[in-house]
Amino acid sequence: MQQTGVSKQRLNPMSGTWPTVLVDLAVVVAIACVGRAIAEAQDSTAGGWLAFIIATTALVLILVAVPLRILLLAQRRESTLVTEALQLQNERQAFDARLGRALDLADSETAALGVAAKALAQAGDGLHASILLADNSDAHLQTVVTTADCTGASICEVATPRGCPAVRNGHTLQFDASDQIDCCPHLAERGVPTLAALCVPVSIVGRATGVVHVVRDAKPLDAVERNRIESIAHQSGSCVGMLRATAQTQLQASTDPLTGLYNRRSMENSVRALVRDEVPFAVGICDLDHFKVLNDTYGHDTGDRALRLFARTLRNTVRAADLVSRHGGEEFVVVMPYADAVNATEVLDRVRLELIDAVDDGRTPSFTVSAGVSDTTESGDYQALLQLADERLLVAKRAGRNQIVNIISMRRLQPMNADGRLADHLVS
Repeated sequence: MQQTGVSKQRLNPMSGTWPTVLVDLAVVVAIACVGRAIAEAQDSTAGGWLAFIIATTALVLILVAVPLRILLLAQRRESTLVTEALQLQNERQAFDARLGRALDLADSETAALGVAAKALAQAGDGLHASILLADNSDAHLQTVVTTADCTGASICEVATPRGCPAVRNGHTLQFDASDQIDCCPHLAERGVPTLAALCVPVSIVGRATGVVHVVRDAKPLDAVERNRIESIAHQSGSCVGMLRATAQTQLQASTDPLTGLYNRRSMENSVRALVRDEVPFAVGICDLDHFKVLNDTYGHDTGDRALRLFARTLRNTVRAADLVSRHGGEEFVVVMPYADAVNATEVLDRVRLELIDAVDDGRTPSFTVSAGVSDTTESGDYQALLQLADERLLVAKRAGRNQIVNIISMRRLQPMNADGRLADHLVS
């Protein structure tokens, strides 16, 4: 580890006190020599008294004045060291406070990493910095942040968390030059012998899963720069961990735990936004055919597998912008922005066919799906569209299941009232 400027001053034998001590001793010797000369020149009582006074003065200087001067100079030097230490501490606290306020403003992991990148760019002159974090599998490191001039030999290419000595050991590692015998092998292999580096592990939720990697050519990092970078690693890791925990909590609150799809409340909130923005959409309600029989015959674990299989098939078949939720039990709802009932019927029919193919592997008992479809040309109210789609789902069930019914196909299958709804005696 590098010595600071303060430490170097403490080790210098010719700094501060010692030159002054030597001068004082020279003065004492000079006074004694003068006194001796006077005593030899004047062999009288007055000369003796004068020699006595001079000798006494020299003795006082030796026994009192010189140690006192040494003490005062030592205190002054110590006061200077304390002042410099306090200035460094105040500077670090001010940097930490600014960084903390900036991270408090970040509302996403991307924003927090952007703050970290900006702070790294201001951590010191000539520094090239990057942040590597583990991916979702915790098996690979990915570079998620680089400063503007971090390219080529400045980038660490370590592939795994276990492959990084700083992450593996869980503490900061500093290397003054890449040609040293105890240098990190990932730094040495870059072929730049004067490259200095600092690697600080990033802990997220109490576990080291990344590293802040900083290099500079021909000049090791000093204590101030090290303190700043360690603060960036610590605070950004804590912030990312908190944001991930918050996002996970929100995800759990908004999704169905079995299938990972939206739950009913999340779907209603999303559709409310579509209605507010006057976006046309189609609604489809899907229900697994004879699901109770499947559940009772093969058990709840098999039933859960069937629900997950259908959810996966549904999500993979519709568009990324379409909203999919588990409405409850074996019932699912799909909302397709900028689509009408005809478009939605075609999509859900593809889902029906994809499901038939998916259960052919034999790992899940064979089952089918029926669906009813409506769109915003029939009503601007979401609940009303759900009711219309549910009535058409009932028609699909009564017509033999394993089919998709919209307002056009329903007219061929069942009689309706003038408003387009099923006749009252068919709704149960």
